[in-house]
Amino acid sequence: MVNTHEYKTLSDIGLVGVSLKDTQRMNIIFDYIFNKFSEDIDLNLLADKVGMSTAAFCRYFKSRTQKTFIEYLNEIKIDHSCKLLRETDRTVMDVCFDSGFNNLSNFNRQFRKITNTNPHNYRKSLL
Repeated sequence: MVNTHEYKTLSDIGLVGVSLKDTQRMNIIFDYIFNKFSEDIDLNLLADKVGMSTAAFCRYFKSRTQKTFIEYLNEIKIDHSCKLLRETDRTVMDVCFDSGFNNLSNFNRQFRKITNTNPHNYRKSLL
């Protein structure tokens, strides 16, 4: 066993340029999104929750995630719908509404945009 008192700290924080306040703010945002993605999310309410105007929130979110809020939200919804398609035998219509989409047409469009296939073919490819 080697005992030494000589060491060098490589980093004081996890990510350079990311403050504790910034991390806490993003945790609030992500928690809210993951808990509410299947409901209608009020962007104004979420922005207010982290002490920002809606415009400032949208700029802040995109600067941190490289995606607009809607792009990110749709990816979360589609990820959930893929899970439902894999793990259940629920209809595509049920999966659509359970994933937070309000109509099948938009669900199919977003699903294809993110996965490059439609929900029916996605499910078939799993068999």
